[in-house]
Amino acid sequence: MRHFTALLLLATATVVAQPPQRPLLALDTWSLPGYHAVSAAEAFTLPTGMEFGQIAAVTMTPGGNLLVLNRGPQPFLEFDASGTLVRSFGDPTLFNRAHGLRIDDVGNLWVTDVGLHVVYKMDADGKVLMTLGTSGQAGLWDEAAGTRLFNQPNETALDSQGNLYVVQGHGVGEPRVFKFSGEGRFIKQWGARGTGAGEFFAAHSIEVDASDTLYVADRENMRIERFDTEGNFLGEWKYNAMVCGLYLHSDGHFYITSGFDGEWAKLDAEGKLLGALGSPGKETGQFGEAHYLVLDAANNAYIADVTNRRVQVYRRED
Repeated sequence: MRHFTALLLLATATVVAQPPQRPLLALDTWSLPGYHAVSAAEAFTLPTGMEFGQIAAVTMTPGGNLLVLNRGPQPFLEFDASGTLVRSFGDPTLFNRAHGLRIDDVGNLWVTDVGLHVVYKMDADGKVLMTLGTSGQAGLWDEAAGTRLFNQPNETALDSQGNLYVVQGHGVGEPRVFKFSGEGRFIKQWGARGTGAGEFFAAHSIEVDASDTLYVADRENMRIERFDTEGNFLGEWKYNAMVCGLYLHSDGHFYITSGFDGEWAKLDAEGKLLGALGSPGKETGQFGEAHYLVLDAANNAYIADVTNRRVQVYRRED
């Protein structure tokens, strides 16, 4: 393959999540056959003097390119299937701590920033079409009081009707799930800090399946909670390591990352672990913080590693 050649420098100093104050944990499962980790030397070639910055999120464009969100002077970097850099774009002044990235069916970008407490809807070139929240202000979303603020929005998802869901709370902000119309009209919110049904430590990632069931990764509570579109609790899937990122592939399988616990894993449609790969560390196939992930049409996996400042690639062998 051709090598990725992109400059991902930090524009400003940012605060990063801290590892848990406990021994790191492994998911209770076996290996995931058919994958091999690609070394940094094979996957990436950077010009002399250039360094990778913090990689927040990855996703695939409707055309099948890899889009990387990083905390650097060019927030978005797009690569074709061969690994060639197609373009870099975006206004870095819009971000303080870029965090989550989704792309809808028509190519619009839905981006969160946990430092500025905003959600952006952007066109495919990074032009802002809509902003939810007030940049630089954290607080409550209270329609009656006229305060429309987030506190650390992490990621977004859309249902089949075009409604937008935002999960928030990165450790400081009160964890919530928000529901909006596609035009940004507030509909409802639910959640609180805790360990009970419908509560969260950190509502860190969200996915919506074809039947409009919502899946929310409750990171430090080591589970995925399920809801209907009205916020009714449908159940939970428990694990023995963190659930940081959540991705639902078109093949019907879920894929998760475990953050500082350092793995990515495959689940069936009922949440059963089918296999996991990775471990904490800095070597090929290891993670400082396995954040968000995406798989391409060939089932190659791309995992954003914030701490190690790279996209760790696992290639499908068969």
